[in-house]
Amino acid sequence: MKHKLLLFCLGLLCSTAQAQEYTSYLFAYFAGNWPDGEQVRYAVSDDGYNYRALNGGRPVVASDTIAMKRCMRDPHIIRAQDGKTFYMVLTDMRSSQGWQSNDGIVLMKSTDLLHWEHTAIHFPTRFPNLEGFDEKNLHAVWAPQTIWDEEEGKYMVYYSIGRHDWEYPTDDPNFNQPYFRIYYSYANEDFTDLSEPRLLFDFGTASIDGDIVYDERNGEYVLFFKDEGRSVVNPKGNFRTRQGVLRATSKSLTGPYEVEYRHLQKPGQFPVEGSSVFPLIGGEEYILMYDCYANGHYQFCKSRDLKHFEYVQDTPTGGNFTPRHGSVIQITDAERQRLEAWSAVGEAVQSMSQLAIPCYTLKELDERKELEAYAARVMAGECNVKRYAKAVNKINKFIAKVKK
Repeated sequence: MKHKLLLFCLGLLCSTAQAQEYTSYLFAYFAGNWPDGEQVRYAVSDDGYNYRALNGGRPVVASDTIAMKRCMRDPHIIRAQDGKTFYMVLTDMRSSQGWQSNDGIVLMKSTDLLHWEHTAIHFPTRFPNLEGFDEKNLHAVWAPQTIWDEEEGKYMVYYSIGRHDWEYPTDDPNFNQPYFRIYYSYANEDFTDLSEPRLLFDFGTASIDGDIVYDERNGEYVLFFKDEGRSVVNPKGNFRTRQGVLRATSKSLTGPYEVEYRHLQKPGQFPVEGSSVFPLIGGEEYILMYDCYANGHYQFCKSRDLKHFEYVQDTPTGGNFTPRHGSVIQITDAERQRLEAWSAVGEAVQSMSQLAIPCYTLKELDERKELEAYAARVMAGECNVKRYAKAVNKINKFIAKVKK
């Protein structure tokens, strides 16, 4: 299941970033519950709050070439310890097949965010002797994320697992809630396989969308997560769940984690999911962002201590920017310039394709095909801002000629 992959809609970035200054933010996300929406998109930001979609909001990773379900969700992206390698993990899922149809995740690795290696991990196949993880009983494997385990010297991938034999009753006598727990594995050295799942966190009721951040001030790991599902009383904390974001802490990455039974999102904002925490550039503040999926927007809060969060804004969405569950990393100025140049070529190609066919002569239609092929070659090759600019110039000249 391991393949070489070129980003469809061309490429993205190509510099490594060892010991370089970060100046911008890159947001990887999916757009919605339909096949085209369940593909990875990218947006960039100057301040960490307000984002502009790249490539005209079109996908940048072709899900049907790397995922067993031919769709994927919940991209989590990190820059590796060496500063020049990137890892992305995703939920291998097609929502149109049902919320109980997902049995695996996708691992991706790149040294330039242009050329990728990927592996699809189907849990029932990969762990055939693991009791309860067979395809009939496994409910879902959701929202994987990656973090470096300093003590083990390995990358830990953690994710939520639900099984049919873990369901529990709710206030509704006609509905049982799928019980999600958070598990973890270690990736092998080339990021193509996972060790056997181990339990990381059991909230007492369903918990999903784990996001772990190391708090240097207090020397502890902070796990942010969602209390999933229908509202019930959590037996461990005598706490009524409401599909919000909570935090738990531990001195060890692999736990045990102590839960704080309070919601962190803006007061009164329910339901939310897909929380992600990242530091702001050049300061001591962190952003907590989460998907207000019922209201169609993202919400951003800030904190200095990773404990108390202040609401900042609802990020404007709409048009070609409709983010769902995703993650953010910091990027350098050189990487941002390449992103903008890459995006300009993609948007120029899109503008050319949107001209009505009657605008073209037969000769010009042939020229358009040649230009599209040329742009694809430019973007699939080595990152080069000058080559990108040359391609944009050629396409724009052609568009101007056709419009006359």
